[in-house]
Amino acid sequence: MSEQKKGMSTLAKFGIGCGGFIVLIIIIAVISFSGSSTTTPSSNGNQNQNKQTEAKKEFALGETINLKDHQLVVSNLDANYQTGNPYEKPQSPDNSFVIVDIAVTNTGNRDLLVNDWGFKLEDETGTQRNTSWFSGVDGLLQSVTLSPNGKTSGKLAFEAKTGSSKLILHYSGNISSGGEITIKLK
Repeated sequence: MSEQKKGMSTLAKFGIGCGGFIVLIIIIAVISFSGSSTTTPSSNGNQNQNKQTEAKKEFALGETINLKDHQLVVSNLDANYQTGNPYEKPQSPDNSFVIVDIAVTNTGNRDLLVNDWGFKLEDETGTQRNTSWFSGVDGLLQSVTLSPNGKTSGKLAFEAKTGSSKLILHYSGNISSGGEITIKLK
């Protein structure tokens, strides 16, 4: 009889473990699907605009880019920025600093984290570089949280091959942005 109790106990543990695993999968599915925006646009024009942006993945300098939960504008390219500080130089002597201005508007209904982590600059060598940090640029983009309809702007600094004939800004944004886009700067 004690052997039968032992078997039931193991079976009960197995059932509880399987049930817990199923509940965990359901929770993960709910969380991952809740990240995608299902808000109803205020007008049919906005819905068409968002569909166009979802299909279009390449943009130009100065173009207003409407993403799922925010709007992005990249402007004012300085492809050979000089810091004025002899100690702040690009890591490679073949590179120059590149500065762009960006503006972000939260068009969603939730808070939006904005920072420089989703940006990379690609030059003619095909190398994609993260942002550079140095003190010689006034108005660098700050990490902020924007409430709905909130706005922020700032500069992003990168390194790229000096005189590069091609500069492309890659933006992956956040989880609900809708995927990577590119902005042709040059």
